[in-house]
Amino acid sequence: MLSIRAVIVDDELPARSELGCILGDIPSVEVVGKCGNGKELLKFLETNEADIVFLDIEMPVMDGIQTAIAISKTVTVNPPRIVFSTGFNTFAIQAFDLAVFDYILKPYNEERILQTINRLKKVLEEETSAKTAGEVVVTQNKFSIAADSKILVLDPKEEIVLIKTDKNGSTTFCTTRGLIESRLLLKDIETRLAPEGFFRTHKGYIVNVNMIKEIEPWFNDTYMLVMKHFEKEEVPVSRTYMKAFKGMMQI
Repeated sequence: MLSIRAVIVDDELPARSELGCILGDIPSVEVVGKCGNGKELLKFLETNEADIVFLDIEMPVMDGIQTAIAISKTVTVNPPRIVFSTGFNTFAIQAFDLAVFDYILKPYNEERILQTINRLKKVLEEETSAKTAGEVVVTQNKFSIAADSKILVLDPKEEIVLIKTDKNGSTTFCTTRGLIESRLLLKDIETRLAPEGFFRTHKGYIVNVNMIKEIEPWFNDTYMLVMKHFEKEEVPVSRTYMKAFKGMMQI
């Protein structure tokens, strides 16, 4: 059975205890750590690994937003999935910008927690299968993709221009070396590549921000992007992602 290592980060002891009890009742989950703030978590991750971190947002010393940013910069090998847990829904946009795995409102609901764990379990099983098949592995800012009878090792920032899915759910990496097919889901690619400067512009597209060549106004106050190396590829920015896109690009 797949074992999921979880860490709980909350400055309130009752909240840590409550979530610990809920997670402890899920057979596949092992709570490997409990921390009172972000700095404690970063110290913990220096010598320990975790699959998922339930991270409170409003904390003293180092809040959840600051901690999530720090993790994306310091934990480059097998970083944990971040789940923001908060009593307020006002942080949803920031959670989206940071590409966190999930966003859960307090008070905790056992069914909601289980839903998150089951989704993570599915993702980890797919990753394990992909690694066994030599599909994709990210390590130390390199992205390795199996192609035909060889494995291509890419520098994401310099070589991956965009990733897209078609109506059948097939994923394609558009790279400076050509098109590479993948079995990974776009949402999981987004989580892995967000710290490298990649941004979700549409339900079917993730782009390398450094590879954007032009931003063209489009229908209904949206944009169409022209990407370096793939100028003929029409890359939309849908209304869902417009606000975050404009903020990121400062337009």
